[in-house]
Amino acid sequence: MGSRRAVEVGACIVIILSLVGKVSAFIASIPVVMVAALLCYMWAMLAALGLSNLRYSEAGSSRNIIIVGLSLFFALSIPAYFQQYGISPNSNVLVPSYYQTYTVASHGPFRTPNPGVNYVMNTLLSMNMFVAFVVAIILDNTVPGSKQERGVYVWSEAEAARREPAVTKDYELPFRVGKFFRWVKWVGL
Repeated sequence: MGSRRAVEVGACIVIILSLVGKVSAFIASIPVVMVAALLCYMWAMLAALGLSNLRYSEAGSSRNIIIVGLSLFFALSIPAYFQQYGISPNSNVLVPSYYQTYTVASHGPFRTPNPGVNYVMNTLLSMNMFVAFVVAIILDNTVPGSKQERGVYVWSEAEAARREPAVTKDYELPFRVGKFFRWVKWVGL
């Protein structure tokens, strides 16, 4: 499913259903094994979708291989280091992996005199997606490369971008809002 409309409608339905107690009870009764299977599928699709964003860039370029490799490496190693601070070794509490970010926030290795900064930085640096995003953004904008290597040649000419249906669909505004903002570049193509 690649339509933004489906995500928007699904989000509205989930928000409405979250207000119904019986639905919450039903979701809580789903076995952990089923939830784990759904999460495996969801994360595989999310990874494939993220990598499909590289479709316009040169996949064989050593610049792009290094950027993707380092982003994935740091996204796995830095949060693993931060997540080991989640629970004290003397504690008998078993915290599910999806709560580790919250336990790291108050006990993580990032320590300054400001507790708010500590909380935010420990939380962000214990999330894989955030670390991958920051490393990829920094490397992509600092390592030199041509427009073809970076994949931005598609957007360099407005006419070429208008002819490319994938680009037009990816960057249109939801619910036909683009027709009211035709004066803005890239809106209402």
